[in-house]
Amino acid sequence: MRPFLTRPAEAHPQVLIIALCQVGIAQQAVAAALSAPDADDDVAAAANTWRGRCEHILGELAGYPVIRPGGGWSLLIDTAALGLTPEQASTRLFERGRIAATPMTGWGPSAHRYLRLVFSNEPIERLADLRARFDTALS
Repeated sequence: MRPFLTRPAEAHPQVLIIALCQVGIAQQAVAAALSAPDADDDVAAAANTWRGRCEHILGELAGYPVIRPGGGWSLLIDTAALGLTPEQASTRLFERGRIAATPMTGWGPSAHRYLRLVFSNEPIERLADLRARFDTALS
């Protein structure tokens, strides 16, 4: 059975925010991880790994309208600058380049032009041919 929700239309933005929040068990897991004796080293190692992946992607996609993130494990591409909607770019990348990327449509007033690449779990070796796959998918 699929869950459903009946609500007034004006409540839709607030419902989306609630739907995107982490569940309680995940919050408890994060709290436990951050209170572990080696938490500082683990967080620093994760941040360094993500920074390395991000820099690799930025290098691979030089010339594409990529938004440099201030941190984290994902980045955005301005698909409007490519003459595409995020949905069109996502479909092309997946079908032609075997790249899964999320349209940000519905994530805020300016999100209708952005596509999100998540690199939290992608080793640099798997990102090595990203430029070629982008070029193939978006040309």
